Amino acid sequence: MNKVLKIIKREFLTRVTSKGFIIGTVLGPFILAAMTLLPAIISNYSEPETQIIQVLDESELFNNKLTTLFNDTLSNGSPRFIMMTGDTAAYRSDPAPFHAALEKGEVNVLLTIPGDVLQSNRLNYLSQSISDFDVVRTVRGRFNSALNRIRLENAGLDPGRVDSLTAYLNVNTIKISNGEEQERGTGQEILTVTVFLMILYVTIILYGQMVMRGVLEEKTSRIMEVLLSSTNSFSLMLGKLFGIGSVGLLQYAIWVAAGIGLVTFAGSGMMMPANAFSIDLAVFGYFVLFFILGYFIFSALFAAVGSMCSTQEDAQSLATPVVFLIIIPFLLSLSLGMQDPNGDLTRILSYLPFFAPMMMFTRILVSNPAGWEIAFSIVVNVAAIFLLAWICARIYRVGILMYGKRPNLPEMLRWIRQG
Repeated sequence: MNKVLKIIKREFLTRVTSKGFIIGTVLGPFILAAMTLLPAIISNYSEPETQIIQVLDESELFNNKLTTLFNDTLSNGSPRFIMMTGDTAAYRSDPAPFHAALEKGEVNVLLTIPGDVLQSNRLNYLSQSISDFDVVRTVRGRFNSALNRIRLENAGLDPGRVDSLTAYLNVNTIKISNGEEQERGTGQEILTVTVFLMILYVTIILYGQMVMRGVLEEKTSRIMEVLLSSTNSFSLMLGKLFGIGSVGLLQYAIWVAAGIGLVTFAGSGMMMPANAFSIDLAVFGYFVLFFILGYFIFSALFAAVGSMCSTQEDAQSLATPVVFLIIIPFLLSLSLGMQDPNGDLTRILSYLPFFAPMMMFTRILVSNPAGWEIAFSIVVNVAAIFLLAWICARIYRVGILMYGKRPNLPEMLRWIRQG
């Protein structure tokens, strides 16, 4: 046990004092802050530009309504849209001057409305850039509403009366957690799950591959043989897994502390809603727990991969199936786990090794799985860790002293039997 602790200490100190860890740990909160705050800052301080829109209306339904339809103003009081009408006959005979005005920037958008727009329900939006979704959405919405009102008037119906009878229904989404009501937006829930899953996904791969590279570097530099002279291979693998895992937990602790400071600043300085970052503290506990489970499940596999290879290229190639074992649960958690957290398939996957660290954590975030389900998932995955550690240790025991050709599947099975 004393030798394992020494190996853990060596792995921990080696990586914590490295420039990569320091830079990554320091930059991590800044990257998180940028991802969290920059969109809000940009949306608060960026001012849309005035759009000059020329309308060629063959239907003659909108020429007298354009100013009313597009009467938005910017924060400085200037109009958001400048609406112009054009000669439809001139456009039909020669559209080149109209296109030239677009290319020169004299006009931002050219709208051509066909004479049968009431029947075809279609107009043409011409611009040098069609990626300004806000303008496209505004144009579509305003003309669609205007067309509907014209149709209602033609049918002898009062548009105002129809609007009052078909008012838009607002749905407040309220999550029940621990017997309490908590009003949360669907977008907020999706963002929370996505951020946590992304961190789990990235860090499990990051630290798992760190284990693989550490094993491979010590093997290729022959340091492994020196280490084995003072301890056994199983203790060496456990020390490496626990040492690098503790580095990940330390980095998490630093990031959580920085995140709490960021949330405090964002809530007060950025004038965001008080519940915008409302996350139960228990979630952070589950987050660390399932990181540990996922880390040990996958890092044991990465350690075995590193022990079987003699070059970085072979290791990256052989690690591909392990990476896919992380990618697939990540994608299923974002889709199946969020859409149907209490479905039969989701529940089964949330118990299984490889899937549970992300799937069960997703269920905890978006629903309220029973306590026995969480406990059962943890027990199953802890048992899987011991089984994988036993199998990978036997591969590790033989593989770290093997050089040259990468082993095939029958050879790995023989290593497991002989290890």
